[in-house]
Amino acid sequence: MALRRSTSVLIAIAAALLSGCAQTSKVDDSVSTSTLAQKHKSVALMRVGAASPNCLHVGVLLGTRDGDYFKRGQVIKVANVRSIQEPAVAEVELEPGEHHVIGYACQSDRDTKTVMDKADAQTYRTSYANFTVKPGEVVNVGYLHFGASHVGRSAFGRPLRLDVSVTDWPLKEIDHFKARRPGLYAQMTTRLMTVTNQGPHAPSPDECSRMKTLHAEGKLQTLPATCGGVAPAAVASKKPRST
Repeated sequence: MALRRSTSVLIAIAAALLSGCAQTSKVDDSVSTSTLAQKHKSVALMRVGAASPNCLHVGVLLGTRDGDYFKRGQVIKVANVRSIQEPAVAEVELEPGEHHVIGYACQSDRDTKTVMDKADAQTYRTSYANFTVKPGEVVNVGYLHFGASHVGRSAFGRPLRLDVSVTDWPLKEIDHFKARRPGLYAQMTTRLMTVTNQGPHAPSPDECSRMKTLHAEGKLQTLPATCGGVAPAAVASKKPRST
């Protein structure tokens, strides 16, 4: 997982998409639930917050699940994220199904920084939030609050602490969006994204079965509690003998 500056090759595409001429991602004014259903498409509306007071433009990289990883999809962006004239809402037409937030970018007047956990050019390891859309839907997936900061020090560099949450839009921003995008607002339903648990995932039943087999063969020493294992006993600390 990385918090990188715009000089990195890793974020060259994101930096270009968030350049000064970038515009907020929007769908066509003629979009309707009926036309979306006919095309087997859907629309997601995402209010994107600024991770820093220095952010001028922000972007979110979406992806889809690909086995245990995530495949790169569309970049949605909000230009002039602190504008009082335009809602800070990105609009995107998507294939129905499950979509994941796999990257976040913030462009200031000095550089662009991103948070993403790349495995290779098109594959990512980490999902920060996810949502599902169905054919013909216009879905408000909520207000994405994304924060990242380096903490502490270690021999392997400074770890990254993330603060990701999703809330409803503030009432004044709902009114703002209604006034600026009345057609979409009239068709909109709200179903908030789910923030992805960043901890170790609970093994599936199939994984538990395989882990039990490996445990019986002596290839694993412990089993997770959710697979019927017992937490290892704490190692008692030894006090030095008095002399």
